[in-house]
Amino acid sequence: MADKTIIFDGGKAVQFRTWRWPHRDGVYKYMPFRSISHLRMHQRLQAVGSARCHYERDGQKVWFSVVGFPKYAHLQLAKFELEGTNST
Repeated sequence: MADKTIIFDGGKAVQFRTWRWPHRDGVYKYMPFRSISHLRMHQRLQAVGSARCHYERDGQKVWFSVVGFPKYAHLQLAKFELEGTNST
């Protein structure tokens, strides 16, 4: 399983525990990093209802929004976009 690290606010926030990169709206299991970026992601989610994050795949950034955490170690994701386009 490849390292699937997600970036928020310039730092590592979470690592997904899936075989494939998240690529469409849904709930994904993750492992949090003990980092200020992970804390800030949750603070942003609680303050405004979403947190914009990204990962890099094949040299291109994929942006998405964290819109919820329905249960422990799971994030609800939405609004995926390849950088410079409107969809993945």
